[in-house]
Amino acid sequence: MVVFKRKQIVVLALILMIVVAGYLQYSYKQGSTSAGKDNGKLGEAVYVDNQLSNESLDVAEKAKTDEKSDKKTDVSASKLANDFFATTKMDKEMSRSKSKDSLKSITEDTNASKETKAEAYDKMIALVENADKEMRIEALIKEKGFNDAVALFADDGSIDIIVKTPSLTTAQTAQIADIVSRQAKVSMEEIHIKKLF
Repeated sequence: MVVFKRKQIVVLALILMIVVAGYLQYSYKQGSTSAGKDNGKLGEAVYVDNQLSNESLDVAEKAKTDEKSDKKTDVSASKLANDFFATTKMDKEMSRSKSKDSLKSITEDTNASKETKAEAYDKMIALVENADKEMRIEALIKEKGFNDAVALFADDGSIDIIVKTPSLTTAQTAQIADIVSRQAKVSMEEIHIKKLF
């Protein structure tokens, strides 16, 4: 029984020594950062004041305020990005729906010429195909781990991709360009990728 208590005392003493060493290390780091300058030569004993000066407190408060401000900015920027993606997709669908209705009315118009009907029909088919490509491209980009994406087909054959991400590496840009190139069958020069967060 006495041996067991001795082991406990030894273990407690070791733990206490480790805690004291950790505290001294922490105090030393705090003292050297709050001093902001070298108060002695290497190896000399230096008095370490563990209290933060008013200047240090002001800097700490400013850092906290800046951090809160950055978080608020990030949250509001992210909310704006979410609104942008939702609004863009909704606007795109509404515009596409109006175009389909207009083209459908042309194809069903008895007074329209055969050429006009054929042209309207071809445009309607292209509109449906582009909608399908956009949906696949957006889904595949999201599958790569991005929060959101919008694909916009331009009349000149180019494609704009807007990705919701705080940063975009060269490798990620290449992945997105590869997806778009394969799905839309366009050259890399026709693909324009932007990030938004």
